[in-house]
Amino acid sequence: MLTMAVGQGDDVDPSDAIATAIDQCREALAGQSPQAGILFAAFESFDPSILSAVAEAFPSATVMGTTSAAEISSPNGYLEDSLTLALFASDSVEITAGMGSGLTTDLDGACRDAANQALAGTTQTPSVCIVLTEGFGTDPQRTLDAMARALPEGVTMVGGTSAARSFAASRPSFQFCADRVSDDGVAVLLFSGPIAHSTALGTGWRTIGATGTVTRSGSGVVNEIDGRPAISFLARYLDVTGPASFGNPLAVAESAGDETYLRAIQDTDPVSGSIYVAGSIPVGAIVQLTTADTAEILAGAESALERTTAQFPAGARPEAALIFSCAVRRYLLGSRTKVEADLARKVYGPSMPIAGLYCYGEIGPVRGTGSSRFFNETFTTLLLGT
Repeated sequence: MLTMAVGQGDDVDPSDAIATAIDQCREALAGQSPQAGILFAAFESFDPSILSAVAEAFPSATVMGTTSAAEISSPNGYLEDSLTLALFASDSVEITAGMGSGLTTDLDGACRDAANQALAGTTQTPSVCIVLTEGFGTDPQRTLDAMARALPEGVTMVGGTSAARSFAASRPSFQFCADRVSDDGVAVLLFSGPIAHSTALGTGWRTIGATGTVTRSGSGVVNEIDGRPAISFLARYLDVTGPASFGNPLAVAESAGDETYLRAIQDTDPVSGSIYVAGSIPVGAIVQLTTADTAEILAGAESALERTTAQFPAGARPEAALIFSCAVRRYLLGSRTKVEADLARKVYGPSMPIAGLYCYGEIGPVRGTGSSRFFNETFTTLLLGT
């Protein structure tokens, strides 16, 4: 059996907000002792003192987490400027946490530290790893590749990158575990033993126009598409970039993959002809512009929820749901953003514990690729159970 107790507080004072979340979790645990947990804290609501409050209330649980752009919980649905706390207890599954710092100076070392701390607390085979990482100082895909090297083979990685104060001020953001806080780190929550799970991603965007092949690229930049300056590929369809182009991300199909993912276009360099993107796109990938309206974006979320439910292992019971949605989706959906949480409640049912956040990029498996990918503007969901 797996129990996820969820609490959410949105008081102006962070100490009052975390007290509310703690009380709700304590009631849901009904006397069970949690092993570990995850905390999503709005940037404006985060203060290290809330970590001390959680540790004092639940001394058996190591809690990791990150700052977020908005939060989701089963008690309250979608809220902004709040704190969502999820605590895990199980009589069969081991749940452990860890964190590494210094991604920009020693990427592999930081990922090894996070993985080794989590692995040291388990005697069973790891299966699922929640990854929350800083996403601007280091290409998040490089972090995922390093984490894949640090973890045993076959571990499913799902998660997102930390959110800061706003798109205009992308740093700092914070990652934390127990009483440690970093602005250049990666935090993990590891599930080991007989844990059943399923995950899916949904976007709602549909492709338009011609396809192109990336012929030169780097971290955060696409230099050439089809052997020509990348800007010429966009010029046929877009005359502006940045937030104005967030509604038209690039769909990326890697050569080994059979599922596309999205990459947000951030800016262009008219001198070099390069496109700046939120992440990286490998050489050889096929790219195509996309478009979507509000109804299609919400349909993408509903599709992910339904596929995750349909793909959950037969004979197992789903007992917890996590959601990682994108701050750009929130930006584009506006007042309808809360519908994503409403859809989760509709598809997963009224009794399912749900916790989630809006982040600056999402992490999850892409069909046909060897490990998880970092992507943008995506609704990613994970079901856990026994």
